[in-house]
Amino acid sequence: MPTIDDEITLEKEMYQLGADRYVYRNQMRVEERMESMSHYGTVIVEAGLEPLAQAVLVKQEAIKAGRPGSGNTHMKPLMQQTPWLIAAVAMRTCVDQISTNRPLYLIATDLADKLWIEVMLARATSREMLYFNDIRGRRSRKKEDIMRMQHTTLWSTKELSTIGLWLVLAVIKVTGLMTIVKEWRGRNTIQILAATPKVLEYIKDATTTGSLLCPHAMPMIVPPRPWNKDLDGGYYSFIPDAQLCKDYLDEISAVITGREPFIQAANLQQAVPWQINAWLLPHIEHAWERGLQIGKLLPREGWEVPPYPKHLADDHPDVQQWRWDANHIHDKNKDTLPMRVAVAKMIWIANRFKDYKEIYFPTQLDFRGRFYYRPPFLNPQGNDIARSLLNFANGSPIVRPADGRWLEVHIANTFGHGKLNWDQRVAWVHENKEKILQSGDDPWGAGYEFWTAAKDPWQFLASCNAYAQYKTLGDEYICQLPVVLDCTCSGIQHYSALLRSEKMGQTVNLTTTDSVADVYSLILEKVLAVLRIDAAAGNEMAIAWLTLSLDRTLLKPIVMTIPYSASRFGHVQQIKRWTYERTTEMFGHKDNWRWKENTLKAVHYLTTIVIRESDLVVAPAKQAMEWFKAVGYAGSSNEKPLHWVTPAGLPVYHKYTGNAMHKVRLRYLTDVHVKRKTEGTEVCFYNGEESWSPQRMANALSPNVIHSLDGSHMAFVVLDAAKNGVKNIGGIHDCFATLPSDMEALRNSVRNTFAKMYTPNVFKQVTTTLLEQLTPKQRDKIPRLPKQGNLNVADVRNSNYFIT
Repeated sequence: MPTIDDEITLEKEMYQLGADRYVYRNQMRVEERMESMSHYGTVIVEAGLEPLAQAVLVKQEAIKAGRPGSGNTHMKPLMQQTPWLIAAVAMRTCVDQISTNRPLYLIATDLADKLWIEVMLARATSREMLYFNDIRGRRSRKKEDIMRMQHTTLWSTKELSTIGLWLVLAVIKVTGLMTIVKEWRGRNTIQILAATPKVLEYIKDATTTGSLLCPHAMPMIVPPRPWNKDLDGGYYSFIPDAQLCKDYLDEISAVITGREPFIQAANLQQAVPWQINAWLLPHIEHAWERGLQIGKLLPREGWEVPPYPKHLADDHPDVQQWRWDANHIHDKNKDTLPMRVAVAKMIWIANRFKDYKEIYFPTQLDFRGRFYYRPPFLNPQGNDIARSLLNFANGSPIVRPADGRWLEVHIANTFGHGKLNWDQRVAWVHENKEKILQSGDDPWGAGYEFWTAAKDPWQFLASCNAYAQYKTLGDEYICQLPVVLDCTCSGIQHYSALLRSEKMGQTVNLTTTDSVADVYSLILEKVLAVLRIDAAAGNEMAIAWLTLSLDRTLLKPIVMTIPYSASRFGHVQQIKRWTYERTTEMFGHKDNWRWKENTLKAVHYLTTIVIRESDLVVAPAKQAMEWFKAVGYAGSSNEKPLHWVTPAGLPVYHKYTGNAMHKVRLRYLTDVHVKRKTEGTEVCFYNGEESWSPQRMANALSPNVIHSLDGSHMAFVVLDAAKNGVKNIGGIHDCFATLPSDMEALRNSVRNTFAKMYTPNVFKQVTTTLLEQLTPKQRDKIPRLPKQGNLNVADVRNSNYFIT
């Protein structure tokens, strides 16, 4: 049995893993000449940006006035961009190579080359940039594309060499951050660009400190320390950023007693012992090692680019198709690299802890009160792979038929049938019993094509194995499998309860019905109706959209983010992504809408329809969101956080400030952020004071209120379920997991606590608290509060599909 000493040893390992990772990343940045992207590199770039920009400005004025000066005749291209962009390119290029010992003349050449690219890209049209960003390969390929752009001009060799050398020398002279070091190489003396002793000392200190501040948080092997009034607990060693609340620690600990529901729930949740699913892990490793793509498990090394058709002429249609396919594969490999790395880490962590009978995940709350598990990658809130790899350590038999029914519901849900009613889901399992048992017994045999087609294939496979054991062993089978139910679009559920909106509540299962309400499908039908009318009138965009067979996968990510103040821009991006994937699936890459004219116009056309129809369905929520937005904007002028206390007892501080961070936008290199603000035509650097952000204060208030209520509901569910004998519970936000034998009790707790939480007029409590923090003059400018409806929140207790 592991001891606290064993846990402390493990936490020392966490520190070492974090330090190794930090050092490795820095080494990779040095080798790849990307040192300016390191933590210390960004500081060095920012430190030199202002003096270098001022030096460039002086040089530009001298060139413009025709004054004599060193190299002025050959530096006229410097007039083609702003001092800030030129300084940003110069600082980033020099810092990128500060530890490489490259000769000065090579850095100067590289700098001039990158500056020319940036200046030319600044002239490019949006369509030219679209093609440029899709080019994969070396800089030479990108330069070839730049040469074909409409407004590209060449700089002479003399201009390039003069500009590059002058900028490097200016970095050395005006910033004081770098110096020239002479080094013997063979029979020659080479000038090397190097950091000054002071900067070298800073890099050393920053690297040492950074390696100690980023331990790799992992599961615990003994129960975490309970959280107390000082918000201290969890790990036994000091782990940075592992306190219970991520923000406002002093403010919260000053006003709480330690007995609040949010603290009690956090202690209960992190005390639940888990275990690695030893049966499933080898199957995931089997697929991973063979580069299979199954659900969230992507090919380990990415997708292979087919060989170039060398036997064909460059202008042959098949060669063009190869280029489209190769670019698409490069894009996909680049975009999915973080996901593939995450899978590798999940598998490593699972192997690291597979021999422990019990592991624990210390909890953490964000400033709104939403619960998270501190260890990343492999935890009960992860994706399909992460959840499938975790079982409850302490299982229980499935004795009652009703408990077995919840296992069957979970099987149907993970396959993708969560919108059927309960009986239909169970019937589907019975109809496919043979395939389910085959999958659970031998995943790589006759059931392979069946289970890999599931929506969540790895959770589905884990449930197939549990079902196979249950059917074989009966009452003797001790089930450890977490079964999961989700609330229906919880953001709209909370708004419906807040506003007592019966009509809106009906769309998200707050009322007693015999069928499953699906707000996404409801809005989809309204959108399709509009498209059909427009198509009948000859609207080509409507006709084109109808050919794509729109479904709820388009609407769900849009509608579910409406209560959280998602912007039109976000909706446009979501529709663009969905369209790209759907057209690729239907027509291939060459005929993808991404390359058609008027694509953006068509996307905005559909976005307008989706937003309009969605707003009509959730009109009360939109009215409340506008009210919260007005309060947030007004409160920002007081330069004090807006605050309220959640039903679970957590003080929430709504504060959004900026530190005057602006960015110099670069098109080839990465943007450079700088603490400055523009006043008129003068550039003024950040003076250390915070500046309040009215826009963020306004936009974030509504979602933060909803998140705080969502977090409170989770806390009350955990406490109520524990009181009713549920010992195993997990989940995230509006998603709840427990054993099949406990699911009925947990489901009742979810519904009862929601009804109990909203029996008081929470909307009145929150809005009154917020209004009291405004001045009378500010309150006069706030729009009238939305009217509440007649929804009886007690009906939630009997809602059959509040959580499905």
